[in-house]
Amino acid sequence: MDSCKKNYKCFLESDRFKLFGIAGAGLGIGYYYLKQAKSIKLRSDEPKFLKTLQEGNEEQVTKTLLEILEKIKKSKEKQELPFHENFKTKSFSLLMELFSSENKHTSSLAALVLSKFLNDGVYCNKLETLEGIEKLVSKIKEFLTSTEELNQEYLINYLKLLFTITKIGQKKSVLRIVQNDGIATLGSLLHNEEMNDECLVLILKNLTWCCEFYKTIPLMLEKQEILMVVKPLLESSNEKIVEYSSSLINDYSENPELCKKLDQAGVVKELIQLIFSSNNDQILCNTSLSLTKLMADRQISDLICIEYEIVPPIIDKLLRSKSKNLNYCGCQFIEIAAKSSVSNKILIRECGAFPVLISLLNKNNEEDDDDDDDKKDGGDNNQKNKNQKLLQQTIATIKELTVQSTRTDNVKYLRELNILPKIISCFKECKSEKMQLNLVIIIGNFSCSTATARIELQQSGVLSDLTKLLSSTNDVNLTRNLVCTFANLLISPEVHKELYKVGGIEAMLKSLESTDQQTQYGALIGLRNIFLNMNEDLQFYEKLHEYLLSLNILPRLVRIAEQNTGNMRLFIQGILKILAPNVGMI
Repeated sequence: MDSCKKNYKCFLESDRFKLFGIAGAGLGIGYYYLKQAKSIKLRSDEPKFLKTLQEGNEEQVTKTLLEILEKIKKSKEKQELPFHENFKTKSFSLLMELFSSENKHTSSLAALVLSKFLNDGVYCNKLETLEGIEKLVSKIKEFLTSTEELNQEYLINYLKLLFTITKIGQKKSVLRIVQNDGIATLGSLLHNEEMNDECLVLILKNLTWCCEFYKTIPLMLEKQEILMVVKPLLESSNEKIVEYSSSLINDYSENPELCKKLDQAGVVKELIQLIFSSNNDQILCNTSLSLTKLMADRQISDLICIEYEIVPPIIDKLLRSKSKNLNYCGCQFIEIAAKSSVSNKILIRECGAFPVLISLLNKNNEEDDDDDDDKKDGGDNNQKNKNQKLLQQTIATIKELTVQSTRTDNVKYLRELNILPKIISCFKECKSEKMQLNLVIIIGNFSCSTATARIELQQSGVLSDLTKLLSSTNDVNLTRNLVCTFANLLISPEVHKELYKVGGIEAMLKSLESTDQQTQYGALIGLRNIFLNMNEDLQFYEKLHEYLLSLNILPRLVRIAEQNTGNMRLFIQGILKILAPNVGMI
């Protein structure tokens, strides 16, 4: 071992090592200059391009614009930068002049080059200062009034530039488009029956993107009766047209005023058909989101779930999908369907949703193979956010399915599927307040189901976690649900000792000071349940009785009784009679 170290040290100090170092450095420098030379060669034609754009005739300018576009295309394939930033800066004003040209071919090519160069906010701001959006909308309007034959190739270039502007400028740019009558212009183009598929896709794409920033845009569009134009597009054989049409319908469904119109126009039936027939993830996602929003109307909800029997394909295509986006959309649909009626809760169970929902709870750490874009942009953080989002939605869905469990038996079926350990595990690891509340509600719904469920909760060790949360939270909803959960748990005498030991009874009784009447009532029921459900361990109950009196709760009970009348007052008097039989009645 020592001889190896000695030989290695000798090598480091030798001339051979120094020569290796010099050669390595030389290779590195050579590679750098080779790359630079290649880079210079790539940009050697830039001055010629600039000169032609500035001084050339129409034919030369057109040829140069086509060469620039070809160069952009080739460099994209090779993953190289096609032009130096200086070229883009110097050419920008020239391109804007050409874009304003009367020659539509030149103008549309300049628009396409501009759309390739608008890769950041700097160029977008420049375009705005040169009234680029106003000029662009004006150019697109010309296609509506022109007596010439519609050249859709030119229109496509303008629509591509419009989309690039809105994508980069976002709300600011969309506002400029709205102010310059751009939405109405796009709507009028949709009415043109001569539009080819590529034009239709770009018009719909622009409209849906604008709707992201201004939710009133669907109302503007409906003044042009766009719904009747978009509805037939949902049956198109072109998936991109269906994708963006369904996305626009989704924007419509955001507006309560338009939901009825969607139903009256027969769009709901078309959306249902897409759920059954499509295998395109984005179409399924858009469609299920639209239907979810439409189900806020009870009548439409019954139509969707019962008459059209949509729940089985939602389970098969969305909940069972490998895509977490589709899982999320499916969960949202199931949650809203369950919320709308008790019969839907039973229907969802009978269609086999429960095992799939439980499998989604275990999907939290799996990667989503379908979402390559997420892996490229955002990586692990995007994956974690998606996992968390899906987990939150799955828990919200399960919570809704366990509400009113006495009328559905859903808790019983979920217990048979051994869901409780997973729910407890999620609760112990949970850091989100909203998810905590939903998990507490689920645990509460289990606690009021059977004695077996209450004992399972007691044995899981979750009571100490629930107690810590009750002692630390200031959230009224969370406090109310925790107190009611404790009251339910105290129905079973087996739980009494454990809840006393972890401080749960004391934490529950502190809630008697709450200004929320439901929380107060929950604490009173919990106190009553202790003495209504005693077992034979009289020594423990004597000790507990002394402990309760030491908490000085009698004055609190008297005060609450004085503030109430009728049944509530009688209820408190009954508790006082048990706790302190020698105290006079109120």
